[in-house]
Amino acid sequence: MSKQADALVVLEEVATSLKESAEQVDDESSFDEGRLMGYYEAISILLSQCSIASIEPADIGLAEFKPEDLLNRSKKAA
Repeated sequence: MSKQADALVVLEEVATSLKESAEQVDDESSFDEGRLMGYYEAISILLSQCSIASIEPADIGLAEFKPEDLLNRSKKAA
């Protein structure tokens, strides 16, 4: 396996881990709201860098995932 392929696998693991962790936040407290903001920031940066490198979100397990939905979820709980 090439270094690029290895890097893509690692990137996919990180992306799906962040997504799954964000989806498990129950957002009932201000602490959980802050956690969602952190996941939003991390995933947004990840997707931005992927766009620059011409990596599709689907290539890293984030097909049709919108980080903004994390913020909307947080606002609904407030």
